Amino acid sequence: MKTFAILFLFCASVYGADTITTNVVGDITTKLFERTAKDGKPEFRFERVYRGKTEILRIMSCPNKQGTLAVVSRSYILGEDFMTESDENGDGVFELISLHRSGTDDLEMFRRQPDGSVKPVSTQTLEATKKQNAAAVEPIKKAIEKPDMSDQEISDSLQQARQKVQDLEKEKKDDK
Repeated sequence: MKTFAILFLFCASVYGADTITTNVVGDITTKLFERTAKDGKPEFRFERVYRGKTEILRIMSCPNKQGTLAVVSRSYILGEDFMTESDENGDGVFELISLHRSGTDDLEMFRRQPDGSVKPVSTQTLEATKKQNAAAVEPIKKAIEKPDMSDQEISDSLQQARQKVQDLEKEKKDDK
């Protein structure tokens, strides 16, 4: 679980059963999307929280080393912009903080240190992450632009993007 892009590609290509649940409490609506494998074990959970009709929070959970779902990222949304905190190594601590400006490639990232302080990631890591995000979005753009793509073409596109994201991971500088 090195980056949100890798998680996104992994989750996008998982086969299994989907469950969608909606809960409403007052003006807060929570929509859960869960995918389970054929063996019944959870593959991931994606939770979206709305105030009225406005999305304000996204939470992604994936199985941890013990096989139980654990939160790996939270995105706090304000209009078109959002901030994401993510657990990059599965230890339950959100080490990486990313600020995104929707509709652009504007991105800034910070790493939470063991003492709780926060430092910007290296420029090299930031640029590699931007490339990873672009690679992760590419198969979605292709599928939207070519709605008649076969399942095999979509699968191949996802696999190519996954490989590109993994290759770009090597470009990141260790900012710990």
